Amino acid sequence: MVSPNRRFSVVGIVVLASIMVLSGCATRKYVRLQTSALEPAIQEAQNGVKENAERIDAVDRRAQQGVTAAAAADTKATAAQTSANNAATAAQAADRKADTANQGVQQANNRINTLESRVANIGPESYTESDKQVVTFKFNSSVLDSQAKSTLDRIAGTVGTGTGFMVELQGYTDGRGSENYNIGLSQRRAEAVERYLVSKKVPLYRISIVGLGKDDPVADNKSEQGRAQNRRVEVRVLKASGSRQTN
Repeated sequence: MVSPNRRFSVVGIVVLASIMVLSGCATRKYVRLQTSALEPAIQEAQNGVKENAERIDAVDRRAQQGVTAAAAADTKATAAQTSANNAATAAQAADRKADTANQGVQQANNRINTLESRVANIGPESYTESDKQVVTFKFNSSVLDSQAKSTLDRIAGTVGTGTGFMVELQGYTDGRGSENYNIGLSQRRAEAVERYLVSKKVPLYRISIVGLGKDDPVADNKSEQGRAQNRRVEVRVLKASGSRQTN
């Protein structure tokens, strides 16, 4: 038989447990109620954080695009400046070439004037052209070939060491190449003829030379045959009336 005190103790424990269970349920319900009330605010805060992050990302992208655009603009500006510098350098080079070409033309004109003066002042005799021969050259060359030497041998044999004559040498080129280069090349061709005639005992003081570049072509420079005819030195023998030659 259970004593009254023990029965009361058991009942008390059951009651206490029931109170605790009921208290726990009430606490969870309270927490759920409080949490439910806070959910809109939490969601709003989360949405705000997300929007701020998106705005930051957008600003960062725009900033990156700005940096890229600035770098591209700087590259274009550098390229434009380089092009401008190259154009200025090319213009300066063109000016120098033009000046050099003008100097070459002036030198040729001076040689012509000198030649005319020598013809006018060589003596009181009246000079007329008694013979004209032409020697030709290979492309970009001032070397006399065997045919050219044979022609010059005949001229040297005609004038010999006599008096009352002059030999006029006019060098030419074809139409290719710059004006200044062609004037120099035509001068070298005339000098090659002069050296050969002097080696054949023609007096140096009776020879006048001039290089005229690609002026006064005798054939069309559009064909190889025409260009070959233009690469020449014209040898003119001028004799005075009553002159004599010693062969």
